[in-house]
Amino acid sequence: MADRRSLLAVVLFAAVLHGLAISRTLLPAQDGLKYISVARDFQSRPWEDVVRGTDVHPLYPALVAITEPSVAWWAGEGSSTWRIASQLVSSVACLLIVVPMHGITKVLFDRRVAVIAAGLAVIYPRAAALGHETLADSVGHLGIFVSIWLGLHAILRADPRLALGSGLSAGLGYLARPEAVLAPAALAVAWLVTPGWLDWKTCWRRGRTLAVLLVAFTTVLGYYAMIKGELSEKLALRLGASLGHSRVSAHPSHRIAPKGLDDPRWDFSPKEESERISIANWRQAVRRVTGLWWEETCWAFAVMAVWGFARRRFIRGHCPEYDSQIGPVATRLLITFSVIYALALVRHSAILGYLSGRHTMALLYATTPWSAAGILVCARGIAVKSGMGPRMARRVEIVAIVIALAASALAQTRPSHLNHVSRLGHLAAGRWLAENATPDDLVLDTRGWARFVSGQRGYDYWHVRQALSDSHLSYIVVGLDELDARSGRAASLRSLLAQTASPVAEFPGGPGDSSPGVGVYRFTRPRSWEDVAP
Repeated sequence: MADRRSLLAVVLFAAVLHGLAISRTLLPAQDGLKYISVARDFQSRPWEDVVRGTDVHPLYPALVAITEPSVAWWAGEGSSTWRIASQLVSSVACLLIVVPMHGITKVLFDRRVAVIAAGLAVIYPRAAALGHETLADSVGHLGIFVSIWLGLHAILRADPRLALGSGLSAGLGYLARPEAVLAPAALAVAWLVTPGWLDWKTCWRRGRTLAVLLVAFTTVLGYYAMIKGELSEKLALRLGASLGHSRVSAHPSHRIAPKGLDDPRWDFSPKEESERISIANWRQAVRRVTGLWWEETCWAFAVMAVWGFARRRFIRGHCPEYDSQIGPVATRLLITFSVIYALALVRHSAILGYLSGRHTMALLYATTPWSAAGILVCARGIAVKSGMGPRMARRVEIVAIVIALAASALAQTRPSHLNHVSRLGHLAAGRWLAENATPDDLVLDTRGWARFVSGQRGYDYWHVRQALSDSHLSYIVVGLDELDARSGRAASLRSLLAQTASPVAEFPGGPGDSSPGVGVYRFTRPRSWEDVAP
């Protein structure tokens, strides 16, 4: 009962932080705009057509589409309603992950360490950010670790029902994020290396249970592939699995462009890539993965993870609830998943040349039980060295947890962390469009935020050639920092605006800025794109 109360307190603490973040967020994440667009389509079009027509996995936008009417009931219609609905789905998934994290850590150690692990899972700054961003990562992580938690108990009990739940959880996780495919892979490997296969009865029970898990997972994948026509359009997954590019990921409008716009000198890259950290080889990829894991654990929890893993036998000796037959199985499973996931990250970064912090979150969650154990043993060591008794040692443990929670709360409630002040100019540009543009005016928005706020129909920069070919295109919204970059994309943007558009409004990028940060341009379609020089 005590650990339930502690777990509830952790969840309520994190929920308050998420609620504060949602109330102070101005605009969705840029990548989240695509999920919101798909969610809107789910409400207005047959869902099979939506699944076939999008390159994002469908579970997260489907959940947003289901949630939005409830939010609209009390918040009213508008772009903010979609943002809040998206954030609520992410936040709830982020909060629910404490359940599998608590369950996995409890098997590895005991209830005390499990409560600490559950607290860490929701206070990591990156985890909190994903919880109130409009991205699918939190839903995918929840599916992965529910699958691992249920799969662990399925291994121990040879229970087909738990295996069924594990396979379905991994399948649902895959419908949110493609890396969920690694969960059943890790479970299968951990299953095979668990001793006891020489006993034919054990072998039969394990084989039957593993088959149930894999069949449940592949059934979800098969049904999705049957509707979609392929397993995924995600470039990272397809290149990582050596599948090549998707046959439908390139929109037909990208391939059929009017003369002049098909000139290869035009660089219409969807995003500015110049500020990304380029990864040129496998050695750099390993360093990048390790460095991001160190950074996202705020380095202190990385040290605790290493220390907790190294001292795991000593820690388990002070865990009266630890089961010496179950614990090693859980350890093998978590190590297997961590190794497989880390290798996948290295391959991803080496092939695509880029890796962001949010890609490492599943690896961070997988090492959280060891971080929790390290915190516990360090707190106990301090108490012992200071000559404290058991009661005082317990208080030291609580103080260590409170300090970690307080540090996380301070990091998450920084105004710059919540407000994304760089988006203020796009918010103002969106409001200007809502007041000045007519319903027939289409908008090309390089970042997407202004068009989202205004509710105007138009295009994102993934469909720039299609937008420039549309006779109804009237406005182009650009972040002026995009024009200042030293890249082919910036040069193409400058040339395009200089020859086909005129500025009609400019807005500062943030509070107190005297220089403009976002520009709105009136577009005039040329008679022939062959007359426009790249």
